[in-house]
Amino acid sequence: MASASAASAARYAPSRRDRAVSFVLAVLVGVFLVFVLIIMSGVNGGGGEPGGQLVAINIAPPSAEKEKQKAAPKQDEKQQHVQTVTTPPPKLPPRVEIPSKNQVEWPPGFIKLSREDLAKADISRIKPAGGGGSTGASAGGGGNAEGTGDGPGGARVYNAEWYREPTHAELSPYMGAARGGGVGDWAMIICRTVERFHVEDCREVDESPRGSGLARALRQAAWQFLVRPPRVDGKAQVGTWVRIRFDFKAPKRDDGAAGQD
Repeated sequence: MASASAASAARYAPSRRDRAVSFVLAVLVGVFLVFVLIIMSGVNGGGGEPGGQLVAINIAPPSAEKEKQKAAPKQDEKQQHVQTVTTPPPKLPPRVEIPSKNQVEWPPGFIKLSREDLAKADISRIKPAGGGGSTGASAGGGGNAEGTGDGPGGARVYNAEWYREPTHAELSPYMGAARGGGVGDWAMIICRTVERFHVEDCREVDESPRGSGLARALRQAAWQFLVRPPRVDGKAQVGTWVRIRFDFKAPKRDDGAAGQD
């Protein structure tokens, strides 16, 4: 049995020739691999230039801050565009002045006085004249008139004599803002006489009750007064100052009817 198995093994074993060929092929394959390694060691950087630099490329998505920075210039450009596109303001029509219904209409011949003129008048030195009653104003008589130096700049002031007393209709338009005007109330002003028995440049002196505004109302209505100029030695002194004290009393029937007209 043992000899039979040895004979069969010797039968199927490779020959010496086959072994030599296999050895030669193995040696050639090893030499070829060594040659290939030597060639690959001579290659620098995959064929690139010596001394080159590596470049890193970031392919990650941009962050939120960079997006805001990119979006900011666009917003500024929009604002600049809006500012340049704004239209100029429309032109306003020309101003038309409409007369106010509340505007005070001064009567003809009314003279406005400044504070300097009132200071020069020095009316604080003028003493109220005595008397009263229902005559409407104090009178100096038709003859010689006695005057005092209590006027503006020390000028003489004479007692007034009515040429025609003012009516209730002439005074009532100026009594709206005054408090008083009843029986026993009075007001005093001084005025300069002019031609045709008129007076001008009137100034407030005193009133009763004080602060009632009766003197102001009397001054505003004085443009209608008719007063005789004082006489000195029988000659009318036009341009002199006269003192007018008006005592208020109940209106007459004729005056009330005239005021209604």
